[in-house]
Amino acid sequence: MFTRKAHNINKENSISKLFPLIIGNHEQWIYIRGEDRRKPVLLMIHGGPGAAQIGFIRRFQKEFEKHFVVVNWDQRGAGLSYNKSIPPEAMTIDRFVDDTIELTNYLRKHFKQEKIYLVGHSWGTIIGLLAVYKKPSLFYRYFGVAQLIDYLEGEKLSYQYVLDKAKQVNNQKAVKKLTEIGMPPWNGLRQDKVHQKYVEVFRGGMSYEGNLIYNIIKELLIGVEYTVMDMINHLKGQFFSLKMLQDEMKTVNLNSVINEIKIPIYFCMGKHDLTIPYEPTLAFFNHVSASDKHWIWFDHSAHSPMFEEKEKFLKLLLNETKKDR
Repeated sequence: MFTRKAHNINKENSISKLFPLIIGNHEQWIYIRGEDRRKPVLLMIHGGPGAAQIGFIRRFQKEFEKHFVVVNWDQRGAGLSYNKSIPPEAMTIDRFVDDTIELTNYLRKHFKQEKIYLVGHSWGTIIGLLAVYKKPSLFYRYFGVAQLIDYLEGEKLSYQYVLDKAKQVNNQKAVKKLTEIGMPPWNGLRQDKVHQKYVEVFRGGMSYEGNLIYNIIKELLIGVEYTVMDMINHLKGQFFSLKMLQDEMKTVNLNSVINEIKIPIYFCMGKHDLTIPYEPTLAFFNHVSASDKHWIWFDHSAHSPMFEEKEKFLKLLLNETKKDR
């Protein structure tokens, strides 16, 4: 807990590296793991903003490492890449998209691969989809998990669904608290915390079964990738990232930006997700032009299908990525 390190993989051609990299003029940390460094590269774009994954991700992705070189990246302002001195003008969606492209080019060069695969989750799907839209030639395929398209419309739907559920089960405390904060948009994080609390209560948050957050905390505590101070900075980074990006997040509507994606795209949506309701995403999916597009329901998931139904998500990756070999 006092020394940050990468957990070893005992395979002849394996790779396990945890190190800082200058991306967009800021030091940012990446964690590269795989049983065979010659396998295809899979870059994971975490959610949030600020929900960095390096500190807990290893046990969740063990099976993935057999088939891919899996790259996790604590984005600027998050996790190991948290630094309170990062100026506000460096915390913009465009900058995160450029960071994604810069990191992708580093990985392509480092592993001598023409293209890589990209997986975005929640907030990460905004910058992920924009990256493949901006530079499609760098990527084979894009997998958007809990794909976010229209932030305000999704937030309004989420609020209404949670309030409806509170009324259905006659949870008067929830009805009172939700009614007090009112329909979004909100002007601070306090209302969002109330809303998110009841998203979790009604099993539409991080996981449908409700145990994912506990398992993440457990892995943070027993892992070797974060020190105690890193865990503190992980929390600071979440607050910092949300504070820096909350105003711009409210303006996100990819319908007005993207009408064509020149690579295959896959939208992986949890049937029970109350955090990002599916309707705005499905409307976008139906009208967007892509070289190939797939909508995949995860029937036993809420907001995190790649963690909640790992076997199904891995099978999807394997079935689709083999088309490129």
